[in-house]
Amino acid sequence: MKKILILTVTAGNGHNACARGMKNKLEKIGGVEVKVVDLLKSYSSKLNVWVADKGYAISVSKFLPLYNAFYDYYKRMDPERRYAVPSQKTVVSTAEGLMREILEFQPDVIYSTHFYGAIALTDIKLAYGLPCKTVVSNLDYVNSPFWEAGIGVDYFAIPNEDFIEECLAEGYRREQLLPMGLPVDERTLECVEKAEARRRIGLEEDVFTVMVMFGGGYWSGGVKIFKNLIKALQGRRAQVIMINGRNERGYRQVERVRAAEGLKILNVGFTDQVPLYLSAADVIINKFGGTSVTEMINKTLPMLITERTAAQERYNLEYMKQKGVALSFKNEKELREQILMLMDNPERLREMSKKTQSLRKNAINDLANFMLSLPNADYSQMEKEEIELGDVKKSVEKALREANQSARTERRKTRFSDGGGRIT
Repeated sequence: MKKILILTVTAGNGHNACARGMKNKLEKIGGVEVKVVDLLKSYSSKLNVWVADKGYAISVSKFLPLYNAFYDYYKRMDPERRYAVPSQKTVVSTAEGLMREILEFQPDVIYSTHFYGAIALTDIKLAYGLPCKTVVSNLDYVNSPFWEAGIGVDYFAIPNEDFIEECLAEGYRREQLLPMGLPVDERTLECVEKAEARRRIGLEEDVFTVMVMFGGGYWSGGVKIFKNLIKALQGRRAQVIMINGRNERGYRQVERVRAAEGLKILNVGFTDQVPLYLSAADVIINKFGGTSVTEMINKTLPMLITERTAAQERYNLEYMKQKGVALSFKNEKELREQILMLMDNPERLREMSKKTQSLRKNAINDLANFMLSLPNADYSQMEKEEIELGDVKKSVEKALREANQSARTERRKTRFSDGGGRIT
């Protein structure tokens, strides 16, 4: 029986959701033992766990301009500095526990839904090598900062072929790249007619329907946008689905909103039926995390997106606007203009929906089958080496220093050689 270890990090819900989804998919196929581990919660300090999850939440909700400035700064950083990026300190703290897990579980494949996993695996391979295959997924439509530090993995699953050149520029090799897409819930690929979906959730079949969803993304503006939408739709016949997720305060605020005549509000708390609600909508208003984007694409759903969002989501938005499947708004006035334009132009909605077709992929199925096709690992050599578990962190730190020094030497050679070529 093949063994697969899945690494995730709690930084929002997307990484964990994809990890759970992959575990369920692999077990559904059968013939595999799967273990899911939160990299930081299992092997690092409480401080690092807090920074990755709550620290990120505070950054994007309270200090968004500062967060975006740091993101853009590190996005521009020379990828050859990969062995000294700030995330290395956090990731090195997991080395001891991760190596122990690998030696005890002896997976044939290690799969990660977060770049921390990619970096951790690269670091361990610098120091020791691994007999198992390593696969990681990018969950955005951009290579966020620090992905360049994960080039030691065997395979990197990316959204599609458009991202190959960006990966090559960061140091990945073409043979590492799997343009398979983002591994989201397969139910988003199911074809459910709008009329049927609306009947099932208690809405009218032939009325323009907008879905609003902000509940899972550490962003405080969802209720305000919902209220602005209701104001924009006054005097129109329409339906609004508000998905609050775990935002209980937002749910209560929406409950107090009284819609004008002709408007119907469906207020939803936490639900595992998001694909059904997506099927019922004509357009969605949302933030723009990569997994949410992919779910909307799989439902061929036109998107109207706020521009007040975290940097990685801004890159997602720019890409989807280029593809013609998304529009954006900066303020209440632009929200009103855009939603009424779409409401009055069903042909534009159909055109945007049609353009999503080229972006749809069944990544969770393709990745699961790919991992199951990889060869089983032979740990006999590692067992012979008798790795001292108490020394793993030190060994990884030493390997990183050596790799960083080597990279710095190569940069100096390149800088001072004629024509930018390297001196041999």
